[in-house]
Amino acid sequence: MASLAAATFTGQSGEAYEFLAYDRDTEFKSAGAVYVVAIRYPVQDGYTYRNVYVGETRDLADSPLTHCRTACFERIGANSLFVRLEGNPARRQAIAQDLLGRYDPPCNSDQDGICEYPSTDCPLVWPLGL
Repeated sequence: MASLAAATFTGQSGEAYEFLAYDRDTEFKSAGAVYVVAIRYPVQDGYTYRNVYVGETRDLADSPLTHCRTACFERIGANSLFVRLEGNPARRQAIAQDLLGRYDPPCNSDQDGICEYPSTDCPLVWPLGL
Protein backbone atom coordinates (compact mmCIF):
# COMPACT_ATOMS: atom_id res chain seq x y z
CA MET A 1 0.00 0.00 0.00
CA ALA A 2 1.69 3.16 -1.21
CA SER A 3 0.94 6.48 0.37
CA LEU A 4 -0.26 9.43 -1.74
CA ALA A 5 1.63 12.11 0.17
CA ALA A 6 3.18 13.07 3.48
CA ALA A 7 2.00 15.95 5.62
CA THR A 8 2.79 17.62 8.90
CA PHE A 9 -0.10 18.78 11.06
CA THR A 10 0.63 21.10 13.97
CA GLY A 11 -1.49 20.89 17.09
CA GLN A 12 -2.71 23.69 19.31
CA SER A 13 0.33 23.04 21.53
CA GLY A 14 2.69 23.83 18.63
CA GLU A 15 3.85 20.21 18.39
CA ALA A 16 4.19 18.92 14.82
CA TYR A 17 2.94 15.44 13.84
CA GLU A 18 3.90 13.56 10.67
CA PHE A 19 1.16 11.74 8.73
CA LEU A 20 0.97 9.74 5.49
CA ALA A 21 -2.03 10.11 3.14
CA TYR A 22 -3.88 7.18 1.58
CA ASP A 23 -7.04 6.71 -0.47
CA ARG A 24 -9.98 6.38 1.92
CA ASP A 25 -10.77 2.88 0.63
CA THR A 26 -7.28 1.58 1.52
CA GLU A 27 -7.35 -1.58 3.64
CA PHE A 28 -5.02 -1.40 6.64
CA LYS A 29 -3.55 -3.97 8.97
CA SER A 30 -4.62 -3.89 12.59
CA ALA A 31 -2.74 -1.10 14.37
CA GLY A 32 -3.43 1.84 16.65
CA ALA A 33 -3.40 5.21 14.89
CA VAL A 34 -4.43 8.82 14.81
CA TYR A 35 -6.14 9.66 11.52
CA VAL A 36 -7.45 12.64 9.59
CA VAL A 37 -10.21 12.15 7.01
CA ALA A 38 -9.83 14.62 4.13
CA ILE A 39 -10.99 15.72 0.70
CA ARG A 40 -8.15 15.47 -1.84
CA TYR A 41 -8.55 17.72 -4.85
CA PRO A 42 -6.38 18.97 -7.73
CA VAL A 43 -4.74 22.40 -7.80
CA GLN A 44 -2.36 23.92 -10.34
CA ASP A 45 0.78 22.34 -8.82
CA GLY A 46 -0.65 18.92 -7.93
CA TYR A 47 -3.10 18.19 -5.11
CA THR A 48 -4.20 19.74 -1.85
CA TYR A 49 -6.39 18.55 1.01
CA ARG A 50 -9.28 19.85 3.10
CA ASN A 51 -9.43 18.11 6.50
CA VAL A 52 -12.93 17.10 7.59
CA TYR A 53 -12.41 14.85 10.64
CA VAL A 54 -9.74 14.04 13.24
CA GLY A 55 -9.94 10.78 15.19
CA GLU A 56 -8.01 7.96 16.77
CA THR A 57 -8.48 4.21 16.81
CA ARG A 58 -6.99 1.12 18.42
CA ASP A 59 -7.68 -0.86 15.22
CA LEU A 60 -7.08 0.86 11.90
CA ALA A 61 -8.26 -2.30 10.11
CA ASP A 62 -11.80 -1.66 11.42
CA SER A 63 -12.07 2.08 11.91
CA PRO A 64 -12.46 4.67 10.34
CA LEU A 65 -13.77 2.67 7.39
CA THR A 66 -16.84 1.64 9.42
CA HIS A 67 -17.03 4.94 11.25
CA CYS A 68 -20.22 6.42 12.73
CA ARG A 69 -19.47 9.64 10.80
CA THR A 70 -19.37 7.93 7.40
CA ALA A 71 -22.56 9.74 6.31
CA CYS A 72 -20.85 13.09 6.85
CA PHE A 73 -17.71 11.89 5.03
CA GLU A 74 -19.75 10.63 2.06
CA ARG A 75 -21.88 13.75 1.72
CA ILE A 76 -18.89 16.07 1.48
CA GLY A 77 -16.81 13.84 -0.77
CA ALA A 78 -14.03 12.80 1.64
CA ASN A 79 -11.71 10.55 -0.36
CA SER A 80 -8.45 10.47 1.60
CA LEU A 81 -7.13 9.41 4.97
CA PHE A 82 -4.01 10.69 6.73
CA VAL A 83 -2.57 8.13 9.14
CA ARG A 84 -0.06 8.36 11.98
CA LEU A 85 0.60 5.01 13.66
CA GLU A 86 0.57 5.22 17.46
CA GLY A 87 0.28 2.20 19.73
CA ASN A 88 -0.13 4.07 23.02
CA PRO A 89 -3.85 4.82 23.66
CA ALA A 90 -3.19 7.82 25.89
CA ARG A 91 -0.79 9.31 23.33
CA ARG A 92 -3.32 8.76 20.50
CA GLN A 93 -5.98 10.60 22.46
CA ALA A 94 -3.60 13.43 23.32
CA ILE A 95 -2.54 13.89 19.68
CA ALA A 96 -6.15 13.86 18.46
CA GLN A 97 -7.17 16.42 21.09
CA ASP A 98 -4.17 18.61 20.27
CA LEU A 99 -5.12 18.60 16.57
CA LEU A 100 -8.78 19.25 17.36
CA GLY A 101 -7.70 22.23 19.45
CA ARG A 102 -6.09 23.77 16.39
CA TYR A 103 -8.38 22.71 13.54
CA ASP A 104 -12.16 22.78 13.32
CA PRO A 105 -13.02 19.80 11.09
CA PRO A 106 -16.70 19.96 10.11
CA CYS A 107 -17.47 16.28 10.79
CA ASN A 108 -16.13 16.63 14.36
CA SER A 109 -18.44 19.52 15.18
CA ASP A 110 -21.32 17.40 16.52
CA GLN A 111 -19.75 15.39 19.33
CA ASP A 112 -23.00 13.53 20.09
CA GLY A 113 -23.41 11.42 16.97
CA ILE A 114 -23.78 11.36 13.23
CA CYS A 115 -24.03 14.78 11.61
CA GLU A 116 -27.35 15.64 10.02
CA TYR A 117 -25.85 17.19 6.96
CA PRO A 118 -25.81 20.07 6.23
CA SER A 119 -26.68 21.70 9.52
CA THR A 120 -25.17 24.19 11.91
CA ASP A 121 -23.53 21.22 13.68
CA CYS A 122 -21.99 19.80 10.49
CA PRO A 123 -21.57 22.74 8.09
CA LEU A 124 -21.37 22.49 4.33
CA VAL A 125 -17.76 22.50 3.10
CA TRP A 126 -15.94 22.40 -0.22
CA PRO A 127 -16.55 21.04 -2.82
CA LEU A 128 -20.25 21.65 -2.18
CA GLY A 129 -19.67 25.13 -0.74
CA LEU A 130 -18.10 26.92 2.21
